[in-house]
Formats: sequence, C-alpha cells, structure tokens
Amino acid sequence: MAEGKWIGGLSPDMPVEEAARVVIAARFEVVRQYLPLAAARPYEDVEYVHQLRVGTRRAGAALRVFGACLPRKHLRAAKQSLRGIRRAAGDARDWDVFLLALADARGTGPDATYDFLAGYALGERAAAQTRLVAAADDVGPRFAADAEKLPKRVRSPRGADAPVTYGELARAEMTTLFAEFNREVSSDPSAPDALHQLRILTKRVRYAMELFAPCFTDSFRAELYRSVEAVQEALGDVQDAAVGRARLDDLRERLTLVLPADWPRYQPGVAELLRGHDAALVAGQERFASWRAGWDELWLMHPPTLLSGDDPTS
Repeated sequence: MAEGKWIGGLSPDMPVEEAARVVIAARFEVVRQYLPLAAARPYEDVEYVHQLRVGTRRAGAALRVFGACLPRKHLRAAKQSLRGIRRAAGDARDWDVFLLALADARGTGPDATYDFLAGYALGERAAAQTRLVAAADDVGPRFAADAEKLPKRVRSPRGADAPVTYGELARAEMTTLFAEFNREVSSDPSAPDALHQLRILTKRVRYAMELFAPCFTDSFRAELYRSVEAVQEALGDVQDAAVGRARLDDLRERLTLVLPADWPRYQPGVAELLRGHDAALVAGQERFASWRAGWDELWLMHPPTLLSGDDPTS
C-alpha cells in the first residue's frame, strides 16, 4: 500500500514539472487508497483514519509547492476536495485520540466517570464517522478522478523568475519556510495557542522537507528533519492535552446544567482527567523548551544551504 514520508525517483536537476508529476501522483495515491478504508472499515484499524488525515496534509503540501504548475481551475478543485476530506478525517481522528487517551486513563478514577465518557465519546465518534462517510460519498469519486488526471495536467511554471529545476525550487521554498520557522521559534512561545500556531507552521516545514530531501545533503534529513519531527510531536502532545481539556470543560459545564443531580458522581473522575491533561500539557511545554535550547546550535551546524551533489568549495 502506498504510504510513507519519502518519494523515490526525485533529484535536484529534474525539471520542476517532471518532479511535480511524480510528487502529485504519489501523494494523491495515498489519499485515494485510504479514503475507502477510513470510510468503510474505521474500527478495524484506527490507522486508516490517521493515515488518511496525514495523507491529505501531505497532498495539500504538494499542491502548495507545485501550484504554479497546475491550471487554476483544477488546482482550486483539488484543494477543495482535499479540504473536505481532511476536515472530516480530522474530526474522526480527534475522537479516536480522545478515546485512546480515555482508555489509558482508566483505573485512575471512578469507573462511572469513564463509562459515561466512553459512551459520550463513542456517540461523538459515530457522528464524526457519518460525516466522514458523507464526505467520501460526496468527494471520493471526484478525488479519484483528480488522482488520475491531475498529474497529466502539470505544466512548466510560468514567469521569468520561475524555477527551472527541482533543486532551484527546493532552495527557494526551504529558504522562505525556514526563515519563517526560525522567527517563530525565536519568539519562544509558551502559551498553548501560540504553540499550536507554531505546530501548524512546523507541519508545513516538515511536509516540505519530505518533498525536498532528495535535493539536499544527508544532514538535511538525518539531522534537521529529525529535529523538526521531534518538535512537532512535542507540540502535538500540547495540542492534544489542550483539546482534551477544552472538551472536558465543555462537558462539565453541560453536565452541571443538564444533569445536576448526577454531577457529583462524575466530578471526581473528571477532575482526575483534567489533572492528567494539565500534566501532559506541562510535559509537552517542557519538551518544547528542551528542544528549543538545542535548535539554534543544530541550525548553525547543519544549515540546508547545499544541494545534493554540490561542491562546497566551488
């Protein structure tokens, strides 16, 4: 089954349009394969929905990189299809994560709370699955057609300043992205909202790095990519904790209004779960602070300035 971070058959001296065909075909194929699995067999393996969500993000990154190589009408249609699938998959995945965290926390508080929350979350997950199936029915056929036809519609980018080779595009794109990334990292964010915004940017950097790794020296993938991947995971833990806490806060408010007589039964377990989310959030913030302390040094040691095959003495 097509999946994974890396795409073979790419080199820095390839024409941009040739690289675009390879990348778009590979990224769209992952989404095309996982969409029916996530829609029809989501409880067989939670990875189906997870891989679908990640696949849509990687496909979206490919469209951002190669947007100038596609006719506007087809680019816009492909983006709309991906957006619809990504949102539906994201909703389902968020509830999968909530349920997995709930299962891990079972036994740390009253069973009544976990039984109630499991039933509530399963109901929300079922509703999210209904929306995912609807998105697959609505967008799936059109997306399958795009996956087949879009690479054939690729053309060379237009304009006097348009990059000619994949390597030229890689250098330009990564220079811009890393400049923005380093500015945000240097601002040393700590609040969950600010860390979430950095996480969004980090994903853009990571998915672009996956596309352009063949254009850079080995340290680009072995050192810089590994570090970006690590900080995305830490920021993801912060976001998961913040989202989980917000959902529990919202549910707590509704419970006290709708079932005030039952709230005392659930309150101790909810409080315990909230403490767990708070601890996870702090741990994620500490992981980011630790990563932040080493990033500047790593960047100075391994700046992505050399294309693969370049002679550093020339």
